Amino acid sequence: MCSLALALLLASADATAILKKAQVAVLGEQAAYTLEMVVTREGKAPRKVEMKGFKKGDDLGLVRYIAPPKERGTAYLRNGDSNWLYLPNAGKVVRVGPKQSFAGGDFSNGDIFRLSLTRDYEAKLEGEEPMDGAPAFRLELKAKDRSVAYDRIVYWVRSDGTYFPVRSEYYTLSGKLLKVLALSEVRSLGGHPRPTRLSMENRVEEGSRTEIRFLSIEDGVALDERLFAPAGLERGE
Repeated sequence: MCSLALALLLASADATAILKKAQVAVLGEQAAYTLEMVVTREGKAPRKVEMKGFKKGDDLGLVRYIAPPKERGTAYLRNGDSNWLYLPNAGKVVRVGPKQSFAGGDFSNGDIFRLSLTRDYEAKLEGEEPMDGAPAFRLELKAKDRSVAYDRIVYWVRSDGTYFPVRSEYYTLSGKLLKVLALSEVRSLGGHPRPTRLSMENRVEEGSRTEIRFLSIEDGVALDERLFAPAGLERGE
């Protein structure tokens, strides 16, 4: 193998390893958590929702509203490549797409129930640069096919050994910047430090942003796969 090809192969391998570590730096492979989400729209009062969530690997996820009372029980479920929304007031379970808005905010369903970035994107290590006052790897992620929400992601990961993701920029196929995600407020939850605040700024709709704050996280919790069955949504399981 020529030296250039070998260098490219090693760079790709390094980028993939960094990305894998960054993916589990906020939530582990299996976790139960609570979060607060605040949606801000220009000219409107902020909308606040509290949720309980569960994650098992890359393919199983469930988030259920616990507040405010009028929305309690509303749930989003992902099982494999399928996503569902349960609306208790209507008594309906409907399919939703990964590119659709999650809970009326600036995160998409795919952002919340993200398929593995290492599975969906080719990663390339572009170098190291300061980001929010700390050294960070800069990764360029290119979609492997058109089924994912974004054609290209620029992804910064702290290079101090923590592998905390710091910032993501999401682009369309034409190169238009859609959204910017900032991760901050590193504090101990579930026994070890991690970023606990995720702020998504909408660059298409001026004045729109959504903030998620993790209130509690329990890693490695035992989760029955029946929890992630669509049939359980109406029963509140």
